[in-house]
Amino acid sequence: MVLATFAFGLQMMLRPAPIFADHMVLPRDMSVPVFGLGIPGKTVEVQFEGFRSQTVVKPEGVWRLKLPRHAAGGPYVMRIKSAGQETVISDIQMGDVWLLSGQSNIEWPVSRSKEVDKMRAEVDPNIRLFRVVRQSTEAPVREIRGNWTVGSKQSVGNWSGIGLAFAIELRKQAKVPIGLIQATWGGTRIEAWMSEKSLESDKRLKPLMDEYLGNLSGFQVRLDKWQAEANVWDALNEKKDPGNAGFDKGWHKPEFNDKDWADMSLPEPWEQDESKDVDGASWYRYHFQLPVDWKGKGLRIELGFVGNDDMTYINGLKIGGAFGKDKPRAYYVGPGVVHEGENVIAVRVWNRSGEGGILGPNLRLGPVDGGAYMDLATTWKTKNELVIEPPIDEAKKRPLRPMGPGDRNAPAGAFSGMISPLIPFGIKGIVWYQGEGNVGQAEEYRTAFPTLIKDWRERWKNPELPFFFVQLPGFARAVEPKKSEWAEMREAQLSGLNLPYVSMVVSIDQQDPDTIHPIKKYEIGKRLAGLAAAQVYERGNYAFSPIISSIKLSGPTARIVFQNAYRGLKTSDGGPVRGFEVMDSGGGWHAAQVAILTPSVTVSAVGIGVIKGVRYCWADNPSGNLVNSAGLPATPFMR
Repeated sequence: MVLATFAFGLQMMLRPAPIFADHMVLPRDMSVPVFGLGIPGKTVEVQFEGFRSQTVVKPEGVWRLKLPRHAAGGPYVMRIKSAGQETVISDIQMGDVWLLSGQSNIEWPVSRSKEVDKMRAEVDPNIRLFRVVRQSTEAPVREIRGNWTVGSKQSVGNWSGIGLAFAIELRKQAKVPIGLIQATWGGTRIEAWMSEKSLESDKRLKPLMDEYLGNLSGFQVRLDKWQAEANVWDALNEKKDPGNAGFDKGWHKPEFNDKDWADMSLPEPWEQDESKDVDGASWYRYHFQLPVDWKGKGLRIELGFVGNDDMTYINGLKIGGAFGKDKPRAYYVGPGVVHEGENVIAVRVWNRSGEGGILGPNLRLGPVDGGAYMDLATTWKTKNELVIEPPIDEAKKRPLRPMGPGDRNAPAGAFSGMISPLIPFGIKGIVWYQGEGNVGQAEEYRTAFPTLIKDWRERWKNPELPFFFVQLPGFARAVEPKKSEWAEMREAQLSGLNLPYVSMVVSIDQQDPDTIHPIKKYEIGKRLAGLAAAQVYERGNYAFSPIISSIKLSGPTARIVFQNAYRGLKTSDGGPVRGFEVMDSGGGWHAAQVAILTPSVTVSAVGIGVIKGVRYCWADNPSGNLVNSAGLPATPFMR
């Protein structure tokens, strides 16, 4: 537990950066920076494993010092003292810490991943996660919000599915504690994760920032207009909730059988697909056993923020409810409401606009007189009431807030609010999965992506900081379009490979054509861990997908040579090679016949006398089956 004692009359307090907290993972085998806020001019002392280091708080109220290198292990305790105040941080493990960032596919939770049972079975307490609370700010902030969670079957439901799979596989290789910092936000474009300086450093990117800043001059007028329209909409629609059909069906009652309801990790918006905006009603139910020492006590339940309105029941009795998403929910539960044995919490959420669901960040239940609480940030049962209540008509939806400060896609906003305050915490490397939000902007991405990587490395003062990313899978917006924006984005992502110590996972074989969020997440995490094992831990080499090395056009045939064929190329299903096309003299594309001549392939097409170009898996949702001996899919290309 983090303890703090305060000297009387002090206007400021000693406060280490929030990432320095109970259950944290500190980076092993490196000089560890420890930093935070304090009283200007006062001395801060950090004690850790017999080592003491001191520094003076700067006039702006910040301090930073370094601890010596320390081998993996734990648990340890750190004490931080200044001006009569003390913070004690317990249960520290020394290991490797990785930063996870990007949009919804890396944010996608364990509880909604296909391999949820496998991940829950294989997680262990030496895998820990710090989830950064999402915020977009106009300028870099000093502190993030978030907390460390120890890995267990019960706690990982809302962790990144890819992140947990990555950590599980890394543990098998590195044999050390693994810490994950999850700074993710669904629906974000790359410019939101770039610093203002990096956006302004390139003439091809500067217009993004210039346009945003230029629009701010009239932002308050637009914001006031939107607020007036939203107020009118709210007044007209406040009572348009069609009722509480779930209540009529007994969904609030403890005896109701919810075994067929879906599982959902909370807190989480139900609109996981950021391309959709579904408004209406949904229910959540959670079963719990009353701890023996809570018997006869009044309790307090906290749900965090809700989008937009809620009715909350325990054991069939309504214990609270509120309108609007700006009020964190906290309700008193009388001692007669709960009882020994099983109890049931039921929450109905009615969403009029924006994100719907129980949004958190804190979900918990505990005695009002203090003490340990029950963490409710776990898997609940859920049922979408839209099956019996129609969603709100598109034309009748609440007006959208104009782009401006606080918007998730404000240029540099996510960087300033979620990445900048993490620096210079010691990380082993970065895992990145983003690009869906920039589909249709491939040309800009070719510049933005390497610029982001270089900027983050400069800020961490590590030009060799490992950076692993996931190339976009398929998504069936079109079958064989003349111009595939998803294929172009995959090609643009390759720009990151022009930098050293950057590697890519190809995920083209893991797509689900019907959703932008494929639910098979473990294989992607495993492939990322394979890159880390090969490049960081020097354990294993067969971790890279085949990628085109050269192409030679020779009349009616073409020969393509691949890197990373390893012991040979083959097809994933044992059938003929699919996915190659050749271009004729008129610019038309034709399906090709392919012969594998490891590490190369030759392609040809009936009736094509002269081949002018070759492409592979070049579509929004392609069907290709070329893999190497490790079973890793070939990288899409067009030449």
